[in-house]
Amino acid sequence: MEIAFIEKVYQTIENKQNMINKKFIDYAVRAIMAGVFLTIIYSFCTQILTDFSGTILAPFGKLLMSYLFGIGLIFILYFGAELFTSNVMYFTIGVAHKKLKIPTLLKIWTACWLFNLIGAAIAALILVQTGLFNVVGGSCPNSEMFILAAKKTVLPWNEIFFRGILANFIVNVVIFLAITVKDDVSKLLIVPLGLVPFVYLGFEHSIANMGLFMMTWLTPGASEAAVFNDIPFTSVGALNNLLWSTLGNIIGGAVGIGLYFAFLNRKNET
Repeated sequence: MEIAFIEKVYQTIENKQNMINKKFIDYAVRAIMAGVFLTIIYSFCTQILTDFSGTILAPFGKLLMSYLFGIGLIFILYFGAELFTSNVMYFTIGVAHKKLKIPTLLKIWTACWLFNLIGAAIAALILVQTGLFNVVGGSCPNSEMFILAAKKTVLPWNEIFFRGILANFIVNVVIFLAITVKDDVSKLLIVPLGLVPFVYLGFEHSIANMGLFMMTWLTPGASEAAVFNDIPFTSVGALNNLLWSTLGNIIGGAVGIGLYFAFLNRKNET
Protein backbone atom coordinates (compact mmCIF):
# COMPACT_ATOMS: atom_id res chain seq x y z
CA MET A 1 0.00 0.00 0.00
CA GLU A 2 2.76 2.43 0.95
CA ILE A 3 4.76 1.66 -2.18
CA ALA A 4 1.74 2.45 -4.36
CA PHE A 5 1.25 5.65 -2.37
CA ILE A 6 4.86 6.76 -2.85
CA GLU A 7 4.65 6.06 -6.59
CA LYS A 8 1.48 8.15 -6.71
CA VAL A 9 3.27 10.94 -4.85
CA TYR A 10 6.15 10.84 -7.37
CA GLN A 11 3.68 11.10 -10.25
CA THR A 12 1.83 13.94 -8.53
CA ILE A 13 5.07 15.85 -7.91
CA GLU A 14 6.09 15.52 -11.55
CA ASN A 15 2.69 16.70 -12.78
CA LYS A 16 2.65 19.68 -10.41
CA GLN A 17 6.18 20.71 -11.36
CA ASN A 18 5.32 20.56 -15.06
CA MET A 19 2.18 22.58 -14.47
CA ILE A 20 3.77 25.35 -12.47
CA ASN A 21 6.74 25.62 -14.86
CA LYS A 22 4.88 25.32 -18.16
CA LYS A 23 1.25 26.18 -17.39
CA PHE A 24 1.47 28.51 -14.42
CA ILE A 25 -1.96 30.02 -15.06
CA ASP A 26 -3.49 26.55 -14.85
CA TYR A 27 -1.82 25.97 -11.51
CA ALA A 28 -2.98 29.36 -10.26
CA VAL A 29 -6.59 28.69 -11.23
CA ARG A 30 -6.53 25.30 -9.51
CA ALA A 31 -5.12 26.89 -6.33
CA ILE A 32 -7.73 29.66 -6.45
CA MET A 33 -10.46 27.03 -6.71
CA ALA A 34 -9.26 25.32 -3.52
CA GLY A 35 -9.62 28.60 -1.61
CA VAL A 36 -13.09 29.09 -3.08
CA PHE A 37 -14.27 25.64 -2.05
CA LEU A 38 -13.05 25.86 1.55
CA THR A 39 -14.51 29.32 2.07
CA ILE A 40 -17.96 28.37 0.79
CA ILE A 41 -18.06 25.16 2.80
CA TYR A 42 -16.76 26.87 5.95
CA SER A 43 -19.50 29.49 5.75
CA PHE A 44 -22.04 26.69 5.30
CA CYS A 45 -20.69 24.76 8.29
CA THR A 46 -20.67 27.76 10.60
CA GLN A 47 -24.25 28.48 9.58
CA ILE A 48 -25.14 25.00 10.84
CA LEU A 49 -23.32 25.81 14.08
CA THR A 50 -25.34 29.02 14.42
CA ASP A 51 -28.66 27.31 13.76
CA PHE A 52 -28.03 24.75 16.51
CA SER A 53 -26.51 27.18 19.04
CA GLY A 54 -28.62 27.91 22.10
CA THR A 55 -30.56 24.67 21.73
CA ILE A 56 -30.23 21.32 23.49
CA LEU A 57 -28.90 19.95 20.19
CA ALA A 58 -25.92 22.33 20.12
CA PRO A 59 -23.34 19.50 20.60
CA PHE A 60 -24.93 17.63 17.70
CA GLY A 61 -24.71 20.78 15.58
CA LYS A 62 -20.98 21.02 16.27
CA LEU A 63 -20.52 17.36 15.36
CA LEU A 64 -22.55 17.75 12.17
CA MET A 65 -20.57 20.84 11.22
CA SER A 66 -17.31 18.96 11.79
CA TYR A 67 -18.46 16.12 9.56
CA LEU A 68 -19.77 18.25 6.71
CA PHE A 69 -16.59 20.30 6.56
CA GLY A 70 -15.12 17.31 4.73
CA ILE A 71 -17.22 18.23 1.69
CA GLY A 72 -14.67 20.95 0.99
CA LEU A 73 -11.80 18.47 0.76
CA ILE A 74 -13.89 16.12 -1.37
CA PHE A 75 -14.51 18.96 -3.83
CA ILE A 76 -10.79 19.76 -3.88
CA LEU A 77 -9.78 16.14 -4.51
CA TYR A 78 -12.25 15.52 -7.31
CA PHE A 79 -11.70 18.87 -9.03
CA GLY A 80 -7.92 18.50 -8.93
CA ALA A 81 -7.66 21.80 -7.05
CA GLU A 82 -4.36 22.78 -5.44
CA LEU A 83 -4.40 22.99 -1.64
CA PHE A 84 -1.35 24.32 0.19
CA THR A 85 -1.63 21.99 3.16
CA SER A 86 -1.60 18.79 1.09
CA ASN A 87 1.23 20.10 -1.10
CA VAL A 88 3.32 20.40 2.05
CA MET A 89 3.31 16.63 2.39
CA TYR A 90 3.82 15.85 -1.31
CA PHE A 91 6.82 18.07 -1.84
CA THR A 92 8.51 17.20 1.45
CA ILE A 93 8.61 13.60 0.27
CA GLY A 94 9.85 14.86 -3.10
CA VAL A 95 12.76 16.78 -1.59
CA ALA A 96 13.67 13.93 0.77
CA HIS A 97 13.73 11.49 -2.17
CA LYS A 98 15.55 13.96 -4.45
CA LYS A 99 12.67 14.35 -6.87
CA LEU A 100 12.93 18.13 -6.69
CA LYS A 101 15.05 20.83 -5.07
CA ILE A 102 14.22 23.09 -2.16
CA PRO A 103 13.89 26.28 -4.29
CA THR A 104 11.22 24.55 -6.37
CA LEU A 105 9.45 23.42 -3.21
CA LEU A 106 9.41 26.97 -1.84
CA LYS A 107 8.18 28.35 -5.17
CA ILE A 108 5.26 25.91 -5.28
CA TRP A 109 4.35 26.36 -1.62
CA THR A 110 4.40 30.14 -1.92
CA ALA A 111 2.37 30.21 -5.13
CA CYS A 112 -0.20 27.77 -3.78
CA TRP A 113 -0.63 29.67 -0.49
CA LEU A 114 -1.06 33.02 -2.22
CA PHE A 115 -3.55 31.75 -4.78
CA ASN A 116 -5.48 29.89 -2.07
CA LEU A 117 -5.72 33.30 -0.37
CA ILE A 118 -6.99 34.92 -3.57
CA GLY A 119 -9.59 32.17 -3.93
CA ALA A 120 -10.74 32.69 -0.35
CA ALA A 121 -11.03 36.44 -0.98
CA ILE A 122 -13.05 35.92 -4.17
CA ALA A 123 -15.47 33.51 -2.50
CA ALA A 124 -15.82 35.74 0.56
CA LEU A 125 -16.52 38.79 -1.60
CA ILE A 126 -19.25 36.97 -3.53
CA LEU A 127 -20.80 35.53 -0.36
CA VAL A 128 -20.90 38.98 1.23
CA GLN A 129 -22.72 40.33 -1.82
CA THR A 130 -25.49 37.76 -1.32
CA GLY A 131 -26.48 39.52 1.90
CA LEU A 132 -26.89 36.18 3.67
CA PHE A 133 -24.64 37.17 6.56
CA ASN A 134 -25.31 40.89 6.83
CA VAL A 135 -25.15 42.29 10.33
CA VAL A 136 -28.34 44.16 11.28
CA GLY A 137 -28.66 45.91 14.64
CA GLY A 138 -25.59 44.11 15.98
CA SER A 139 -26.97 40.65 15.21
CA CYS A 140 -26.15 38.33 12.33
CA PRO A 141 -27.83 35.27 10.77
CA ASN A 142 -24.47 33.47 10.97
CA SER A 143 -23.15 34.86 14.24
CA GLU A 144 -21.03 31.80 15.02
CA MET A 145 -18.84 32.43 11.97
CA PHE A 146 -17.83 35.85 13.23
CA ILE A 147 -17.54 34.76 16.86
CA LEU A 148 -15.26 31.93 15.73
CA ALA A 149 -13.15 34.45 13.81
CA ALA A 150 -12.80 36.57 16.94
CA LYS A 151 -11.82 33.53 19.03
CA LYS A 152 -9.04 32.71 16.60
CA THR A 153 -7.59 36.22 16.70
CA VAL A 154 -7.08 36.18 20.48
CA LEU A 155 -5.33 32.83 20.73
CA PRO A 156 -1.68 32.90 21.87
CA TRP A 157 0.81 32.21 19.08
CA ASN A 158 1.98 28.93 20.60
CA GLU A 159 -1.56 27.54 20.79
CA ILE A 160 -2.19 28.49 17.16
CA PHE A 161 1.12 26.89 16.14
CA PHE A 162 0.49 23.55 17.84
CA ARG A 163 -3.13 23.45 16.72
CA GLY A 164 -1.80 24.08 13.20
CA ILE A 165 0.55 21.11 13.51
CA LEU A 166 -2.29 18.80 14.49
CA ALA A 167 -4.65 20.18 11.86
CA ASN A 168 -2.39 19.37 8.92
CA PHE A 169 -1.26 16.12 10.47
CA ILE A 170 -4.85 14.92 10.34
CA VAL A 171 -5.56 16.46 6.93
CA ASN A 172 -2.61 14.61 5.40
CA VAL A 173 -3.58 11.35 7.07
CA VAL A 174 -6.92 11.75 5.30
CA ILE A 175 -5.17 12.59 2.01
CA PHE A 176 -3.14 9.39 2.33
CA LEU A 177 -6.29 7.35 2.93
CA ALA A 178 -8.10 9.02 0.03
CA ILE A 179 -5.22 8.18 -2.31
CA THR A 180 -4.86 4.57 -1.22
CA VAL A 181 -8.52 3.51 -1.28
CA LYS A 182 -9.65 2.33 -4.68
CA ASP A 183 -13.34 3.15 -4.93
CA ASP A 184 -15.23 6.42 -4.79
CA VAL A 185 -17.68 5.27 -2.11
CA SER A 186 -14.83 4.62 0.32
CA LYS A 187 -13.35 8.05 -0.38
CA LEU A 188 -16.67 9.77 0.18
CA LEU A 189 -16.99 8.02 3.55
CA ILE A 190 -13.39 8.31 4.74
CA VAL A 191 -12.70 11.97 3.96
CA PRO A 192 -15.49 13.60 6.04
CA LEU A 193 -15.10 11.14 8.92
CA GLY A 194 -11.34 11.57 8.99
CA LEU A 195 -11.58 15.34 9.30
CA VAL A 196 -14.04 15.32 12.21
CA PRO A 197 -11.37 15.31 14.99
CA PHE A 198 -9.53 18.27 13.48
CA VAL A 199 -12.63 20.43 13.04
CA TYR A 200 -14.41 19.40 16.26
CA LEU A 201 -11.37 20.07 18.45
CA GLY A 202 -10.75 23.46 16.88
CA PHE A 203 -7.36 22.88 15.28
CA GLU A 204 -6.01 25.63 13.01
CA HIS A 205 -6.04 25.20 9.22
CA SER A 206 -4.47 28.25 7.58
CA ILE A 207 -6.38 28.06 4.29
CA ALA A 208 -9.76 27.52 5.93
CA ASN A 209 -8.99 30.44 8.24
CA MET A 210 -8.34 32.67 5.25
CA GLY A 211 -11.96 32.39 4.21
CA LEU A 212 -13.21 32.89 7.75
CA PHE A 213 -11.18 36.07 8.19
CA MET A 214 -12.04 37.38 4.73
CA MET A 215 -15.74 36.97 5.47
CA THR A 216 -15.31 38.91 8.70
CA TRP A 217 -13.23 41.63 7.04
CA LEU A 218 -15.63 42.11 4.15
CA THR A 219 -19.05 41.82 5.81
CA PRO A 220 -20.21 45.30 6.91
CA GLY A 221 -20.37 45.49 10.70
CA ALA A 222 -18.99 41.97 11.22
CA SER A 223 -15.73 43.08 12.81
CA GLU A 224 -17.67 44.99 15.46
CA ALA A 225 -20.19 42.17 15.98
CA ALA A 226 -17.53 39.45 16.21
CA VAL A 227 -16.74 39.72 19.89
CA PHE A 228 -15.38 36.92 22.06
CA ASN A 229 -15.01 37.58 25.80
CA ASP A 230 -15.35 41.31 25.11
CA ILE A 231 -12.34 41.22 22.76
CA PRO A 232 -13.23 42.25 19.20
CA PHE A 233 -11.94 40.74 15.99
CA THR A 234 -8.75 42.48 14.85
CA SER A 235 -6.84 42.39 11.59
CA VAL A 236 -3.55 42.09 13.48
CA GLY A 237 -4.89 39.06 15.31
CA ALA A 238 -6.04 37.51 12.04
CA LEU A 239 -2.64 38.01 10.42
CA ASN A 240 -0.94 36.57 13.50
CA ASN A 241 -3.18 33.53 13.25
CA LEU A 242 -2.39 33.02 9.56
CA LEU A 243 1.33 33.26 10.22
CA TRP A 244 1.48 30.72 13.04
CA SER A 245 -1.18 28.38 11.63
CA THR A 246 0.75 28.27 8.33
CA LEU A 247 4.00 27.44 10.11
CA GLY A 248 2.22 24.81 12.19
CA ASN A 249 0.60 23.35 9.08
CA ILE A 250 4.03 23.06 7.47
CA ILE A 251 5.43 21.16 10.46
CA GLY A 252 2.38 18.90 10.72
CA GLY A 253 2.34 18.01 7.04
CA ALA A 254 6.07 18.01 6.34
CA VAL A 255 7.47 16.39 9.47
CA GLY A 256 4.44 14.55 10.82
CA ILE A 257 3.46 12.85 7.57
CA GLY A 258 5.85 13.77 4.74
CA LEU A 259 9.10 12.81 6.46
CA TYR A 260 7.39 9.83 8.08
CA PHE A 261 6.67 8.27 4.69
CA ALA A 262 9.92 9.52 3.20
CA PHE A 263 11.95 7.80 5.92
CA LEU A 264 10.03 4.53 5.94
CA ASN A 265 10.19 4.29 2.14
CA ARG A 266 13.78 5.56 1.71
CA LYS A 267 14.69 2.35 -0.15
CA ASN A 268 12.53 3.66 -3.00
CA GLU A 269 14.64 6.80 -3.33
CA THR A 270 16.40 7.06 -6.67
